[in-house]
Amino acid sequence: MLTWFGRSFWQKLPRGRPPGDPTWASRHRAILGLLIAHVVVLPVYGLVQGYSLTRCLLSVSPLALHAAIAAADHLSQRVRAGAATLGVMASSAVVVSFSHGMTEAHFHFFVMLFVITLYQDWLTFLLAIGFVLFEHAIVGLLTPGDVYGHSAAVHDPVKYALIHAGYVAGAAVAAVANWRMTDRAEQSTRQLTRQLEYEVSHDPLTGALNRREFENRITDVLTRVEDSDATVVCVLDLDRFKIVNDTCGHPAGDQLLVEVCWVLSDVLAPEDTLARLGGDEFGLLIERPTVEDAVAMAETACAALTAYRFRTDDRTFSAGASIGVLPLFGQVEYVEEALQLADAALYTAKEAGRGRVHVHHQGDAELNRRQSDSIWAGALLDALHEDRIELVYQPIVPTTPTEEETGRIGEILVRLCESDGALISPGLFFPAAERYDLLPALDRRVVAKAMSLLAAHYPPDTPTNDDLYTINLAGPSIGDEAFLAFVHAQLAEHRLAPSLLCFEITETVAITNLRVARRFITELRSTGCRFALDDFGSGLSSFAYLKNLPVDFLKIDGRFVQTITHDPVDRTMVAAVNQIGHEMGLRTVAEFVEDDETLAVLREIGVDYGQGYGLGRPGLLTSWLADRRPLSGARGDDATRAAGTAAALA
Repeated sequence: MLTWFGRSFWQKLPRGRPPGDPTWASRHRAILGLLIAHVVVLPVYGLVQGYSLTRCLLSVSPLALHAAIAAADHLSQRVRAGAATLGVMASSAVVVSFSHGMTEAHFHFFVMLFVITLYQDWLTFLLAIGFVLFEHAIVGLLTPGDVYGHSAAVHDPVKYALIHAGYVAGAAVAAVANWRMTDRAEQSTRQLTRQLEYEVSHDPLTGALNRREFENRITDVLTRVEDSDATVVCVLDLDRFKIVNDTCGHPAGDQLLVEVCWVLSDVLAPEDTLARLGGDEFGLLIERPTVEDAVAMAETACAALTAYRFRTDDRTFSAGASIGVLPLFGQVEYVEEALQLADAALYTAKEAGRGRVHVHHQGDAELNRRQSDSIWAGALLDALHEDRIELVYQPIVPTTPTEEETGRIGEILVRLCESDGALISPGLFFPAAERYDLLPALDRRVVAKAMSLLAAHYPPDTPTNDDLYTINLAGPSIGDEAFLAFVHAQLAEHRLAPSLLCFEITETVAITNLRVARRFITELRSTGCRFALDDFGSGLSSFAYLKNLPVDFLKIDGRFVQTITHDPVDRTMVAAVNQIGHEMGLRTVAEFVEDDETLAVLREIGVDYGQGYGLGRPGLLTSWLADRRPLSGARGDDATRAAGTAAALA
C-alpha cells in the first residue's frame, strides 16, 4: 500500500526537466534581470527605511555576487540557475529585514518561490525552499527582529517559525502544482510539435519521407561544397500497381505501397533516404564511395521488388519496378532539374521494357529528346493560353479537273506561332503534345478557330459552292464524349454549314477502337459533316476494317505515293487502294505529291485528288480566305470553273 502510494505520489510530481535552449536562456535572463533590479532598488529602499548607506550596501552585496555568477556564460546552466535562485531568495530576506519584519513583506518569499519554478528544475526549487527554512529557522532564532515585526513573534520565534513554515509549505505545494500543470502543458506541446514535424516531413500512408522532405535532402546534398562520396537520386515507379488497384481495390493498393516500403527499407542502408513522391512513385537518395556502388544499390532495390510477391484476397501479384538514376555532382545545380532528369531516366527504363534501371549520363540522346518534349509541351501550353495557335491551308487539287467540280477542297493545318511571329511546324511539338496529353486541348482550339474563321467567310444562308475544309483529329478526341458535344456546340454557335467540314481520322486511330470511331463518325455525318480516313494503308488490316467505317474520302499514305514513279510495288499498292475506294463509292486523295511525274502517274491510276508541295504549299488560312471569296455557285459556267481551278492550283 505504501509502495503504491509512493509510486502514485511520485508520478504526480513534475519530471524536473529544464526546458532546452532558447527557452531556458530567455527565462534565465528574466530572473537575472529581476535579481539585478533588486540589487539596484533595495539600497534605495533601505535608505528610505532609515538604514545607513553602509548597511544597505553590505546587505545587497551578496545579491550582486550571485548576479555576477548567474551572468557568467562560461559556467554550467545549473550553477548559474543556482546562483540566481539564491540571489532572488536572498533579496526576499533583505526586503523583510529592511521592512523591520513586516508581515506583508514575507509575501515576497512566496512570489520568488513561484518565479524559481520557471527553471522547472528540482535543484533550484529545493535550494529556494532550503533558503526559506534557513532564514526562518536559523536567522529567526538568532536575530528574530530581522525576521518578525511584532513582539509576540520576537519573544516566541519557534512558534512563529513553525507558522511561517506552514505558509511556506502551502506556497510550495501551490508552486509544485502550478509547475506540474506547466510541465504537462509543455509536454503536450512538445508531443504535438513532434507530431506536426513528423507529418510535415512524412507520408501518412507509408511512413516514408514525403516529396517536400526528399527535395530538402537533395538540396542539402547539392549545397555541399566538398564531398568525396558519390550521391545518386533515384525515381522509382511500380510497374503493375494499377493492376492491383483495379483488381482488388484501393485498400489493397495502399497495402502494396506500405509493403513496398518495407522491402526497400530492408535493402537500403540506414544512411540512405527513402521517400514516397506521390501515387506509386518513390524517391531514393543513395550515397556511396563511387557512382557504380550507388547504382549497384539501386539495381539491388529493383531486383528485390521484382522478386517480391504481394498477396491479397487469395491472389498473388508481382510488383516490379523501374528506376531512373541521376548522379548528382557535376550534372545539376537545382533540385527541380535533378528530379526532372531522374524522372526522364525512369520513363526511358519503362520504355526499354520495365523492371530495370536506367542511369542518366550527359549526352544521353533519349533523355535529351524527353527534355526537348517537356520544353515544347511548355511552349505549346503557353501558345494555347496566349492564343498563338495559327491555322494554315493547303489545297487538295483534282488530278484531272472536270466541269462537274465546282468546290474547292483543302486541309486546315496547325502551326505554333512563336512570340517573334515565326511559325513552328507540328513535327516539332506534336510528340510533346501526344506525350503530355495536350492533343485534345489542341484539337478544341483548332476546331473552334477554324469554325470561327469559316463562319465569317460563309455567313448563314449563303452558298458554300461545295467548298470543303478538312481538319485532322487526334485519337483521344475521338473517344471523348465531351469533344463530340463541343463540336455540336461550335456548329450551333457559329451557325456554320456542316457540309463545309470534313474531319480526318488516321487509320491507326480508327482501327484501335473501331466501335467508338464508328459512333463518332456516324453521329457527325448525320449533321452533314464528312469524314476522311487518313494515312490509309499504314495498318496491317486496312481493307478488312474499311468496310466498317462510314467515311467519304480515302487519303492514301504518302509513303507509298512518294515512290510510285519508280517502285512498282508501291504503285500497285496505290492502285489497289484507289480501286477499293472507288468500289465503295469513296473519293481518293494521294498525299505527298511533290512533282508533275507523280501527278501524272496518279492521274493514270485514276486517283481523284492530290495533295503536296508540288500542288500547293501551305499558307495562312486567313490570307487564303481573304483572297478567295465564295464562288457564284452556277454550275456549268466555264469561266467560273476555270477561276476555281486556277485558285486551287495556286
